[in-house]
Amino acid sequence: MKGPEIVIWSIVALWLVAAAVVIGYPLMAGRIRAGLDRVSREDDPRTFWNAYIFSTVLFLGASIAAGLFLRSVLP
Repeated sequence: MKGPEIVIWSIVALWLVAAAVVIGYPLMAGRIRAGLDRVSREDDPRTFWNAYIFSTVLFLGASIAAGLFLRSVLP
């Protein structure tokens, strides 16, 4: 592998770990932070799903922006 390929694969691996934490952990644990409060899926399902969707969309949007930036920087 060449230098840029190693950098790209490293970034992909880090992104997968971050995606597992941001997207997967709240579903497995059944709770998420909404501001300073911790919201449980069983106690307040509407707030949980709103916070989950917001954080997922925010994470994917930031990921797309970072991907476009890296595409323009790397050859």
